[in-house]
Amino acid sequence: MASPWDEDILDKDFKILTPLGVGTFREVKLACHLPTKAQVAVKILSKKSNSLGEMNSEVKILQTLEHRNIILFFHVVDTLSRTYIITEYVAGRDLQIFLSEVGCLKEQEARPIFQQVISAVHFLHLRRIAHCDIKLENILIDGDGNVKLCDFGMAIQLAEGQKVEELCGSLLYMAPEMLARKPYDGLVVDMWSLGVVLYVMVTGQYLYAEDTLDGMHRLITSTKYPISYHLSIPCYIIIAQLLMVPTIGRITICQLVKRPWLGPIKTHTTPTTKDILPRLVETMCTMGYNLEDIFSSLRCKQPIKVTATFNILKHKLSCEDSYPQSEQHCLKSSHVGAHHPLVRLKRRISDPSFPRTRKSRKNQTKEGV
Repeated sequence: MASPWDEDILDKDFKILTPLGVGTFREVKLACHLPTKAQVAVKILSKKSNSLGEMNSEVKILQTLEHRNIILFFHVVDTLSRTYIITEYVAGRDLQIFLSEVGCLKEQEARPIFQQVISAVHFLHLRRIAHCDIKLENILIDGDGNVKLCDFGMAIQLAEGQKVEELCGSLLYMAPEMLARKPYDGLVVDMWSLGVVLYVMVTGQYLYAEDTLDGMHRLITSTKYPISYHLSIPCYIIIAQLLMVPTIGRITICQLVKRPWLGPIKTHTTPTTKDILPRLVETMCTMGYNLEDIFSSLRCKQPIKVTATFNILKHKLSCEDSYPQSEQHCLKSSHVGAHHPLVRLKRRISDPSFPRTRKSRKNQTKEGV
């Protein structure tokens, strides 16, 4: 993590535009990176409400990830009272809002979205990174149907065979072994969450809903979720394999990517900067950056302003090459990505509202996370 800076450091390089979302202990705002005029998302974490270890872990994990279906990390600014995580901005909406607007999806509509989510999770799990908070709200979709998995505040880098004892994530997506307060495999609970996501996408309702951990666990272990008559057998089989209560029978991500219903999953290729590096360096030099400073910052890989500009400009130039018509000046007023009132999806019982922070098992009560 970067050393503490003055609170006004953000104003020197970023112009805050509009709120994008507010959580229990964090908020996200749309901003403009002034040196490059690129739109970015700024996640603001209060040090009074968030664990320093968790914030450091989120940044450390994000810095290692570069995948077309995972939100791209640009920079982190650490101050005395807050941490600002600057990432790629997706001009669109999350999957929860999308489904609230269009209703449940046909399988052929859900498939390309789910394929991209699976591609992201496959990339994570091969590196033994558990997201631990996969849900509709953390799946972003832009106007062209491109999907990005976001919010790695609960993510864990797991050692081989490591079990997790903390409750984390959102109640509607929690696996039964987590609800039972048993040590669990973070990769395996991610698969349960994927099952919930797919089920909601194709049915328009949640599997189970209760307002306590114990109540949710009782429902999952004592009742069967309803199966919509319109689902194809291959789609139903995937849902059933993801939502296996015994963890021994739950499908893994490597098994899931081979299921015919999903179709071909695009193989991840490591992005390269060599094609645009000359343009990157030339552009930064015209912006007033020193050539030696540019390469020095890249070698040390520290979260400093030069590195931030390099990362953001690299993404901006890549997007211009891919989507030359889509680039917009970030200071123009825009309603894209602004807050939308949420129409609730159907739930079988009530709609519980729980904080999404990670807590130790010993501090839990049956009243919730």
